[in-house]
Amino acid sequence: MRCVTLVSFSFLINGEVCGSLKPSRGLRQGDPLSPYMFLICAEGLSSLIRIAVSCGDITGYWCGSTGPLILHLIFADDSLFFANTDEKNCRAIKHILGDYALASGQEVNFSKSALCTSKSVFRAQRMRLANIVGVNLVRYHEKYLGLLSFASRNKKQLLENLKERVWSKISGWKHKLFLAGGKEVLIKEVIQSIPSYAMNLFCLPKGLISDIHRFYSRFLWGNTDVDRKLHWGSWEKLCEGKNNGRLRFRDLSLFNQVMLAKQCWSITKWPNSLVARVLKGRYFPTTDFLNAGRCSDGSFVWRRLLWGRELHEEGSKWPVGAHSSISIYRDR
Repeated sequence: MRCVTLVSFSFLINGEVCGSLKPSRGLRQGDPLSPYMFLICAEGLSSLIRIAVSCGDITGYWCGSTGPLILHLIFADDSLFFANTDEKNCRAIKHILGDYALASGQEVNFSKSALCTSKSVFRAQRMRLANIVGVNLVRYHEKYLGLLSFASRNKKQLLENLKERVWSKISGWKHKLFLAGGKEVLIKEVIQSIPSYAMNLFCLPKGLISDIHRFYSRFLWGNTDVDRKLHWGSWEKLCEGKNNGRLRFRDLSLFNQVMLAKQCWSITKWPNSLVARVLKGRYFPTTDFLNAGRCSDGSFVWRRLLWGRELHEEGSKWPVGAHSSISIYRDR
């Protein structure tokens, strides 16, 4: 900690060093050591949670009978904690956050924090637990990275904001003058990247893809609210390769399956990753991902992953080896 406690800053005025001062708040913002100190503090928070679990103060969440135990998820400066809906778990989390704030100096903003429980918990119990932790009680968490935290069965509600974001971006450009080449670049580099993150997880409904394609086409051909221009080619034709004289725009339906197949490849490549272990504990505890079957109670995300697996299997081959898991009758 000497690099933090003994730091001092000097001032360079007119080419001369004029005095120095010692900060009272640790590292300054933008210091090269800041990311490393943040990781060290995050590891300390994880250690406090693991100690609480070993003492029986926090239960965590088991993903199936053979799946991993999830205690918390940390991404950048956002943290998610998983625990049973009882006072013991909530008091333990409150105590851990207090100890972490005293040790690291990073205070938790409870006004921006929230508690979310399952529907089976009575409202009176929810309110009591929220008061113990000192956070707001919400039905669902807010959007994270542009998507809802909970994937409900209503796909239109889940993904409708993608269409709004695309149209909002196009609406800001429609009164500006762009050449055809400029519109092509904007569509390929800006607008088509908006739904990319969602397509890593979900299969976009055909109606939504059709609406987004229509927005692309209207912007390309110069349609406005009062002036409808002639479209010299269908969007399907424009998505063909440039060797056929087309513009090679992205077909969202095909790209969606490619992105899901990429996720399947990641699960196959790194079976010990958290997402692979969670899916294995829930859907295929006795086999591997490539041999996992469909289940009647599978989630929307799981069913769409199996759709992406079809494309993944088309481009996959087993190398010849001595591993006992290779089946000479089924594997290609």
